[in-house]
Amino acid sequence: MVQPLFLLMAPKRNIPLNLECLLIFSMNTPLHPTLVHFPIAFLYGALILHAIQLWRPYWICRVIGLWLLGMAAFFGIFASIAGEKDMAHAGQVGYSSEIIELMNRHELMGNIVVWGSIIFFIAWITLFFKNMRDIRIDKLAFAFLLLLVAVVSFSAYLGGQLVWVHGVGTP
Repeated sequence: MVQPLFLLMAPKRNIPLNLECLLIFSMNTPLHPTLVHFPIAFLYGALILHAIQLWRPYWICRVIGLWLLGMAAFFGIFASIAGEKDMAHAGQVGYSSEIIELMNRHELMGNIVVWGSIIFFIAWITLFFKNMRDIRIDKLAFAFLLLLVAVVSFSAYLGGQLVWVHGVGTP
């Protein structure tokens, strides 16, 4: 087999890539900032696409907001677990009481978003399958999506304040 020239000239490194290396990497890397963008994007996408579906019902599938909300709830669980782990790590640093209060508020808002998404997803899917022809469910779902997006936006604002103003989680 002929190898490309850049591979032949590259220095050879014996870096073992095994489970132990991945565990060490994941223990030292804050996962919450990486994972939290998925539920935020899914919630915003659900709101925007559900609004388009209400405005023009035949342009988009009627359940697009429902499934995006389900994805937001799924990824929100993992982002919340990672946030708890990262908060425990940040608690060892010894921040001021103002920063701890901001962290607790951010955690509360995040928990409201995660549990609200889970409960709303289950309620919406149940109502949808019981009353498929009722358009009022879609309008009610839009109002709840708007509320969830408002709460997740406030939580994201608090998270941004923690990182950019107070330097939480930065080296």
